[in-house]
Amino acid sequence: MDEKAEDGPTVENVEKGLQLEGEGRQVGKAGNLEAFRHADDKNNPLNWPYWLKLYLALLVSGLGFINQLGSAIINPAFVVIAEDMDISIEQASYCTTVTILFMGITPMFVVPFGNVYGRRILYIIFTAIAAACQFGAGAATTYGGIITGRVFYGIGASIPLGLGAATICDLFPQGERGTFLGIYTLCVNNGPHLAPIIGGYIALNLSWRWCLYVPGIIQAGFFAILCLTFPETLYSRTEGTSAIRNSTYLSRLLPHGKILNRPIKPWHFLQPYIMIRYWAVSLPAIYWMTANTYASTQFAVTGSKLARQLYKFDVAQTGLLMGIPQTVGCMVGEATSGWVSDMIINAYAKRHNGYRKPEVRLSLLPGCFALIIGLIAYGVCVDQHKSWPTLAVTMGIASFGLQVGATMIYTYATDSYKPQAPEVGVVINLYKSVFAFTIGFYAVPFGTKNGYDVSFGVTAAINGATLLPLIWLYFRGERVRERQGLPNIHEDL
Repeated sequence: MDEKAEDGPTVENVEKGLQLEGEGRQVGKAGNLEAFRHADDKNNPLNWPYWLKLYLALLVSGLGFINQLGSAIINPAFVVIAEDMDISIEQASYCTTVTILFMGITPMFVVPFGNVYGRRILYIIFTAIAAACQFGAGAATTYGGIITGRVFYGIGASIPLGLGAATICDLFPQGERGTFLGIYTLCVNNGPHLAPIIGGYIALNLSWRWCLYVPGIIQAGFFAILCLTFPETLYSRTEGTSAIRNSTYLSRLLPHGKILNRPIKPWHFLQPYIMIRYWAVSLPAIYWMTANTYASTQFAVTGSKLARQLYKFDVAQTGLLMGIPQTVGCMVGEATSGWVSDMIINAYAKRHNGYRKPEVRLSLLPGCFALIIGLIAYGVCVDQHKSWPTLAVTMGIASFGLQVGATMIYTYATDSYKPQAPEVGVVINLYKSVFAFTIGFYAVPFGTKNGYDVSFGVTAAINGATLLPLIWLYFRGERVRERQGLPNIHEDL
């Protein structure tokens, strides 16, 4: 593979323009000239002021955080909800798992619009839906009403999860992307982890319904901020295809209809499925679905019962036990992953004429084994009725590995196929959400019947099995990507 395209621009111009470095593809002379022409375009989000890009990255990350928090904030109150609604604890857990399911499914049908009408309009519309559904579910008087509200909340809250990684890629070149994708994944991962801490105290001092009202109020605030300050980040580098080229910041806040002058065709809704055939997308997505489900959602759906059964905790104490170890573990994990990933790939580029090979991101693989160790240790501690501090340490270890894995797979997959970043993000989110939805049906019964040492040991083994193909990609991924070629979609992004 050539390390840069023939007759093309310099590495510096490529990084500012098409972000081709490390993506393992060549561009013809005409395409390179077009990329060069727009490399210094002030409307290219890559050329926006750094403070603005930082603000937008934090805004998208914050929205992902609050939407994830809104999905899991009622987790410590499952016992209370079950008593109030005269249902089982398992049924109460569906209030979270159905939300996770629709967070994963919805972007599959929405991303084609985001690639034509832009990111901004989707963030605004779906944030409004999420806020409204929190109030609706909180006010519902029947179990069916709550579930209905939570389904539509999942739809509204899905956009930062489906488009968040693509938005980060709109703003930052490959050499900086790891840091900001790390911040984004840290926020998305820690939403469900901080949620029990907040939700436990809200449920104890107000009621479980306020566990829905509070994030709804915050999401309404995000809606206003998005309307007033979030500009359109979708940008085409092909002449004549963008409706807002040479636009001002203010004009990017105004309605434009289509941002890119291209039709939406039925096959566009199959584009995320096209990305599934690429091993550099599907194998990381499979690993991430097991990592997120077993080192995050599994703790959520079993924690409320175990905390009361083993330690007689109330909802506030349950929230602390479920939230603090996972939050701290993820923060330590990110402190040793995102910026480290950028440092490693930039060091590689210096030794290889500016070429940033995506597989270098997989150097973080050793940190992922902490997840397996943490799960096994957690199950043993529960089975032997160890003290709660011991349980907390094992959760923190698993969460460390979880965060390292999140940063690694998002950076690797989007580096491999940057123009298709929206579809890549959708595939990863779909796998994660659909798989996490199923654990509500078996986590508690499996642990109760066979022992939590067995159930958590089995899930650790499954996660370890899905990690092995990533080790293979570390050594063979570049050849695999060359052999599979490149998808013929979004070549102008």
